[in-house]
Amino acid sequence: RPAREQHGQVAVAFQAARLQLMRPRVDLEVASAAGFSPGDRRRITEALATVGLDGSLARRRIDQLSGGQMRRVVLAGLLARRPRVLILDEPLAGVDAVNQGKLLRLLEDLRRDTGLTVVVISHDFVGLQGLCPRILHLNGGVLEPASAAAGGGA
Repeated sequence: RPAREQHGQVAVAFQAARLQLMRPRVDLEVASAAGFSPGDRRRITEALATVGLDGSLARRRIDQLSGGQMRRVVLAGLLARRPRVLILDEPLAGVDAVNQGKLLRLLEDLRRDTGLTVVVISHDFVGLQGLCPRILHLNGGVLEPASAAAGGGA
């Protein structure tokens, strides 16, 4: 379908989650990103639960969150919009090993359970095989399957 018919169907999460967070509190951020009222506590709590965050974080200031929590708040707002495609730029950057595993499981579950298309932009795909069954390399401006790109040089 033409791109003009896809408005709102693609969500993008930046590498630096802090740069994507524009509101002072979690509830305001999630509601704003998702497009619903900040007074809709039920939807905010549901959005936070989707990404494994407790609803008690809703009133917390953004600057009181860890990097992993910030990344999840961004995802909560984006996923509450129910996009068909989620584009993630370096989704594991700045996330500790334990929370990397949790985030990957969350994304794998969402992809499997909802049919969400997940596109990951990364230079390091170690550990991403479960989330990314198909890997392409950008080689000289051309997308190639990983095996072809490996043989063709950098």
